Amino acid sequence: MDSSSDVATIGHRACPGVTDQADMQEPDCSDTEPSAFLVPLYAIVYVSTAARELSLGELRHLQERAQVRNVREQVTGILLFSEGSFMQYLEGPAEGLASVYGFIKADPHHYGIVDLVREPIREREFSDWAMAFRVVGAMGQSSETSQDEALMRCLLSTDEPVSAARQQLLRFWNRGRSSVASTLDQFSSERARRVRQARAK
Repeated sequence: MDSSSDVATIGHRACPGVTDQADMQEPDCSDTEPSAFLVPLYAIVYVSTAARELSLGELRHLQERAQVRNVREQVTGILLFSEGSFMQYLEGPAEGLASVYGFIKADPHHYGIVDLVREPIREREFSDWAMAFRVVGAMGQSSETSQDEALMRCLLSTDEPVSAARQQLLRFWNRGRSSVASTLDQFSSERARRVRQARAK
């Protein structure tokens, strides 16, 4: 797919230094990256649509590939999947984040990437997860897995106001694809309009 024309941004905050080039053990969410290292961290949340129906085995393979790449680039995060839609949260240093996101945008397994959040962060939300993964059923209803409790602790473990990224993840976790249906429909409509305009020229 043409990644350069298939990415949209909706309501994101500026993320200095991040460009559009852009099993597991239970984590200890209190073990965040020390600020003493002075490495600026950023986060991205995006949604996209699967190019075709994917089996659980194929989704697990995508997760495994992402884990290897993320470890190399010092990126952590979580991938949620619901009824043919992805939501992914990525966090890490600007350079590593841009590299990983570049691979994601070029991946033929999905299309219609829409940025929901781009923001600087003080510390990692998923510091021990190279890439966590969960399939969310219709309206958020799905069978619990052994990692769910640990993931929810990561999503809820803060005394501070909930970040925009975490709000998006919690909505998708609880409501599935319906939480972003209007956003995806808006992107599809805009994409169709651009195609019609290009054909009319």
